Amino acid sequence: MSLDNLDKRIIYELDLNARATVSEIAKKVRKSKETVNFRLNRLLDHQVIKGFVTIINTQKMGWFYQKVYLKFRNITREKEAEFYNYILKQRNISYLAETEGYYDCFLLVLVNDPQKMALFLDNFMQKYGEFVRHKDIVTFLSVHRFNQRYLYKGGETVDRMNNMPLSNYQLDETDNKLLSLIANHARISLVELSKQLLIDPKAVKYHLNKLEKEKIILGYALLTDFKLLGLQFFQINISLKDSSQRYKLIEFFNSTYKCLFAIELLGKYDLLVELHVKDNEELQSIINSFRDQFCDVYNDYDIHTVNREYAMSWGSYFLK
Repeated sequence: MSLDNLDKRIIYELDLNARATVSEIAKKVRKSKETVNFRLNRLLDHQVIKGFVTIINTQKMGWFYQKVYLKFRNITREKEAEFYNYILKQRNISYLAETEGYYDCFLLVLVNDPQKMALFLDNFMQKYGEFVRHKDIVTFLSVHRFNQRYLYKGGETVDRMNNMPLSNYQLDETDNKLLSLIANHARISLVELSKQLLIDPKAVKYHLNKLEKEKIILGYALLTDFKLLGLQFFQINISLKDSSQRYKLIEFFNSTYKCLFAIELLGKYDLLVELHVKDNEELQSIINSFRDQFCDVYNDYDIHTVNREYAMSWGSYFLK
């Protein structure tokens, strides 16, 4: 599907606020509601837009992410498919991707106790350890989720940063159910939420506003199919000489308008960034600028192509 400037602007506006109404978007893009509604439905029908998600501050509720990097050995495609199916069935998996580079696979685990992570890894290694040549684990410290300005450069840059310390914010029953419903369905209407929660739509709006004010909900964004947008997906993992320099690198990668996520890490790496570029030449241009500007800041870096994303959940499982 070929996208024009209006399609790109609609994607941009929805990534700023996936709960924005068609009327609100139409006013911003200066088109009729009918035109915007038609374009939005077309983007959904062609699966350019894959879904709408709520960005949840898991750390405030005592949950944190750990990322596992895996390099396989002596594994057949059949056994690899079995491995992916096994991982997808694990309740605490937030993300799973097949990659090309030193590592063959990335997976993201959401836990509220290091012992639970240890149990997950023990069970996994007992079953598939003979096929794992190498594994590394990092802990997420801060997550910067930028908006999709690589499609529309005329707007603002938004950093939905989650860097709050672990705490134990307690959700009441209604908030718990509400987050579970809206986590992976950010555009669900107040009326539909009220039906499922068995409360008045005004009460739903009150609870949403409260969760936003308490910084449990950090925003509403959309998921896009980058291949259909003509973009390649790369992840760069960086180790630094001085980890206090992380934010300078984050600012640099954000300034390229190609960065969707920048994540501060504890472990083998200090920072990872996710870039969406049109080709290897564009990637190499960014890497060259990075090397020229920060050669005295980083120790090492590696680049991986993300070939396939098997799972992406924004945390609804830990709410159930």
